[in-house]
Amino acid sequence: MVVMLLSSSASAQTEEVKGFQWGVAYKQETAVLGLQASANATAGYRFNRGNYLGFQTGYTFVGSSSEMGSFGRYWGMPLLIDFIHYFPMGKKKQNSFFTGVEGGGYIIGFYSAYTQKTFTNFGYYACVKNGFDFNIADFTHLQLGVLLSYPGMGVSIGFTF
Repeated sequence: MVVMLLSSSASAQTEEVKGFQWGVAYKQETAVLGLQASANATAGYRFNRGNYLGFQTGYTFVGSSSEMGSFGRYWGMPLLIDFIHYFPMGKKKQNSFFTGVEGGGYIIGFYSAYTQKTFTNFGYYACVKNGFDFNIADFTHLQLGVLLSYPGMGVSIGFTF
């Protein structure tokens, strides 16, 4: 939350629709084997009103899973490519529907309650996201999205600048 508040004052000077864009988001996802919550940051380039391509990373700070019959907790760091296409609405075209994809992997640490050991691994991640982008000010947007990911589904809320 502190990063979100600090970032709004740091980007107050930019009003361009294209150029460097960055954002922060909170994701809550559920899957067949468990659930996770994560805080992520993305940075990249917005080519025009319609297309954004960037890199996303963050930290999965709450996670639980069932792995081979043993329950445990996990944490991770995503390393993702992030693409978004915006569909501007209205005469001013300030608010938009968006659709996008995220893909890459996770560096995962898993603590098994059964063996009482910690394991490190690499996992894959792919996600299709859809949602709405609200223009709060010319430099700040609120994004609400629905995520359909491998291995589950979820929601996200975040700010872009």
